This record gives sequence, C-alpha cells and structure tokens, in this order.
Amino acid sequence: SDSTIYMAYYTVCHKLQGRANGSLNGQGGPVPPEKLTPAVWDYIFLETPYPEGCGLEESFLQELKDEFNYWYPMNLRVSGKDLINN
Repeated sequence: SDSTIYMAYYTVCHKLQGRANGSLNGQGGPVPPEKLTPAVWDYIFLETPYPEGCGLEESFLQELKDEFNYWYPMNLRVSGKDLINN
C-alpha cells in the first residue's frame, strides 16, 4: 500500500535529496530520479546484488540499505489495532 511505500522511502529520502549546501555524501548533489531504477531499489530494500552500471557508488547504496534496515526492520508491522486480525 502507499503507506508502506512512503515509510520505506522516508528512511532514505534525506540522503537522496541532498543537503542545503548541495552536497550528498560524495555524490555531488541530489540523486537524479533516472538513476533510481528498480534494480537500485531492490538493492536497497531487498537482498539483491549491487546493480553494476547504475551510476551510483556501491558504498553510497550500502549506506542507504543500512539506513533502511535500521529504521524499518523486516519484522516491523505497522498497522492500526483494528486491522491486526486481518
């Protein structure tokens, strides 16, 4: 659902959008959306191999993966109390 996608994205968006001074962990500014391919997202959110030729440093993507895993562990269930029985 959208609420799951938003929460996952929010764990890494601050590193993708850059800082006020334009720097971004050695990436030279905000990450262009066209570099955020399905293979890149799979690497960040799933346990897939590094997407060779994606144009982003593996260390940067690993940082995003670590950030996601810290804030959104796979055993986390986010739901309303009234929906838990579903």
